[in-house]
Amino acid sequence: MRQQKAKLSSHLSLGMITSRSMLLKQGFTSHSIDNHLKSGALEKIVKGIYMRQESRLSWQGVVSPLPNMINAPVTVGGLTALELQGFAQYLSLSTKRKVHLYSPSPCPAWLKSVFNQIDDAELHWHRTARLWVNGWPENPMINEQIWQEYMMISVSASEQAVFEILALLPNEISFEHAEQLIQGLTQLSPKKLVLLLNSCHSVKVKRLFFWLADRFDYPWCRRLDVNDYDLGSGKRVIAKAGKLDRRYGITVPQEFYRENAGG
Repeated sequence: MRQQKAKLSSHLSLGMITSRSMLLKQGFTSHSIDNHLKSGALEKIVKGIYMRQESRLSWQGVVSPLPNMINAPVTVGGLTALELQGFAQYLSLSTKRKVHLYSPSPCPAWLKSVFNQIDDAELHWHRTARLWVNGWPENPMINEQIWQEYMMISVSASEQAVFEILALLPNEISFEHAEQLIQGLTQLSPKKLVLLLNSCHSVKVKRLFFWLADRFDYPWCRRLDVNDYDLGSGKRVIAKAGKLDRRYGITVPQEFYRENAGG
């Protein structure tokens, strides 16, 4: 039994969750899994999802193993990524951290039940099919790996997080908030932005990105040529009852409208 417990400890890090199917893939038998549950070495969180009994359930321990558990890319992105990278001054304060997760796959049915047991975190799952060609940015090097609570987590680079945020505008994030975020991102990488612009097939997001970039004179803005990218045709109503920005063919709130935009 001691040998089995040592095997469990070597395969399942403290604080991380796992599933019955993952344990079976790692060489555990159904009988040994049941014995670990009976002995208390494993604790059931929801049906089929477990963690070591001495662990504390946290959003980091849920997110870190998630890509392997669902066999699909998952990153902490959008507003949460910027918060983890030090841009929290622009985010709303709350008793619960909103954990924005991005993936081409649907949210696993059990994940919401697990997050409901975490007191300080709230799950927000976003499908990426409408944002990226093939459902995911083509270059995986854009994402970053960071340590959180002694666990490695995949996080969208700040450049990618901008695109993810703009996809939520205006229903889940305001024009004002988006502008504040862009205003604080003075050191974006033009090389990463080019990769993302080429991977993005959302006309709305690309037009919003260039519209916002035009409002600032950062070095990274000057390294991008809007004519290199397909921004589609026709008008896009983004701000209802807004004014049409003629250069990018999008409606924006009147307070953001500039008469000379687009010439």
